Amino acid sequence: MRSSRRGRLVLTILLLAAFTLITLDYRSGTLNGVRNVAEDVFGPIEDVVDDVTHPIGSWFSSVGHLGSYKHQNQQLKNEIAKLQSQLHLTALQQQELHQLQGIFKLASIAQYRVVASRVTAFGGGLGSDQTVTIDRGSANGIAVNETVIDGDGLVGRTITVGRNTSTVLLADDPTFAAGARLSAKQLEAGKVQGNGVNQPMTLTLYSTTVRPQVNEDVVTLGDQNNTPFVPEVPIGQITKVSPPNGGLAQSATVKPFVDFNAIDVVAVVTHAPSSVKHDSLLPHPPKPTPTVTVTTTVTATPGQPPPSSPPASGGSSPAVPPSKSSSP
Repeated sequence: MRSSRRGRLVLTILLLAAFTLITLDYRSGTLNGVRNVAEDVFGPIEDVVDDVTHPIGSWFSSVGHLGSYKHQNQQLKNEIAKLQSQLHLTALQQQELHQLQGIFKLASIAQYRVVASRVTAFGGGLGSDQTVTIDRGSANGIAVNETVIDGDGLVGRTITVGRNTSTVLLADDPTFAAGARLSAKQLEAGKVQGNGVNQPMTLTLYSTTVRPQVNEDVVTLGDQNNTPFVPEVPIGQITKVSPPNGGLAQSATVKPFVDFNAIDVVAVVTHAPSSVKHDSLLPHPPKPTPTVTVTTTVTATPGQPPPSSPPASGGSSPAVPPSKSSSP
């Protein structure tokens, strides 16, 4: 009890002394010298203390703003992710633009009328992996059994058509078949068939007189009224020729031009002209074989008979001079 009373007494005396000194200083200024001496003595100490305590105070202040820094950091991460997403979308848009350019290049050369569309799903609900759904239908002028292409060539044909969507049977489906011919050989007709996912197609020629060759291109033959297939659409390239088996047909393995696992933008051919220039849609149309014609020019000398033609074989025979007529 005595210690606590003594402490309160000392504190009261110090406070009274402080107020007294403050009152005298502001009224008379007599303590200016004392204050100046105190500043000279304690100023350096105050500066040292400030140098030590300022970083600590800044740290405590930053701790108070730590939540704000985390929020700003998260915002920056979100902005970076958004920009990366935009760059990715730009790449996809460039890919779609490239595909559209290829489609319209084929359409412009062949004078096809097409409806461009985007693949929205693989598998059309028919229990087959070799179908896709596209986002265009009868409202856009599409009908069943129409040719579907992309910038590389034959994709397939439409098999069901709704108002705003359609289902396309891909050319690699085992049930798919289309009339075909060899490039640069207009009369060599046959058909191509699909063999399943990631498998090459099979070409069967009806003629036995011409044997298909590796690296030859295959295009659609075209059907009557262009249904379901229009002519001259690139199909693929021969990679292997099967040996004749004694039958009436020859077969070959065809690698499709279209990557059926990566199709995104396609087009449905709704109209085609009655004829399309042969092989005009191939990436590298075959060059026609030049025909060489040899002609011989014979120059006759006046007053002399023209030279006789050499015999076909068996050496040369002497020329028989013309007989002279005798006078009677």
